[in-house]
Amino acid sequence: MGVTSIEKLLSTLDKVKLVKAGRWIACCPAHHDRTPSLSISEAQDGTVLIKCWAGCNASQIVKAAGLELRDLFPARASKPRMPSPSREAVNHERTVVAIGNAQLAKGENLNSKDQARFNLALARLERLAVKP
Repeated sequence: MGVTSIEKLLSTLDKVKLVKAGRWIACCPAHHDRTPSLSISEAQDGTVLIKCWAGCNASQIVKAAGLELRDLFPARASKPRMPSPSREAVNHERTVVAIGNAQLAKGENLNSKDQARFNLALARLERLAVKP
């Protein structure tokens, strides 16, 4: 397992002290801090919450720590989003449906392979919410 968001931040800070479970104080890296003025806590979902009592904002703090704002949030376990199909792919599915509809309109039956491809094209277009 990789480094958690809280571990990533805490490893960059000075004078880190555990206050209680899930809460720390440290010197703020965004200003010349001699005594800890940065409060750090970890939410139940792993999100890191920070507050500088001297007035530094979160962007300043993470930049000074050599991190980015996204480093305060746990890595997403969701699947990467698939790109949308190209216009050519959509048009190809429309062509398959048009050919199948034309054959059916003439009273011709589709063989099992053609029927399966026709149904697949219809399903893909429906999933994309586009007209056949």
